[in-house]
Amino acid sequence: MSEAPHPGFDRARLVELFGEDAETIAEIEREFIATVRAAEREISGAADLAGIARAAHRVKGASGMIGANDLHKVAEALERSAATGDRPGVRCLQTVFSEEVRRIAEHAGPPA
Repeated sequence: MSEAPHPGFDRARLVELFGEDAETIAEIEREFIATVRAAEREISGAADLAGIARAAHRVKGASGMIGANDLHKVAEALERSAATGDRPGVRCLQTVFSEEVRRIAEHAGPPA
């Protein structure tokens, strides 16, 4: 039997924070995905590093809260690179950030 793909965040953390109601958990997941996708669009369209840092900071907080540890780490690194003016680092991390957002979005929803 193969192992299920890692969803990118900790559903047990969501249950701990919001209870076991499946509708509530699904709504939290939808809101989280909408937030990170909006930040991803903002980051990919931003020319100024301050805007990228702000968007990454929002994702860092939201992902930390729900246990999306990989996305949290990428957002933190992206925020730091943008804040220090490291444009090559920002461009590299944007790709990793987008990949992680897609991975999480693919696995969001009710557990199988």
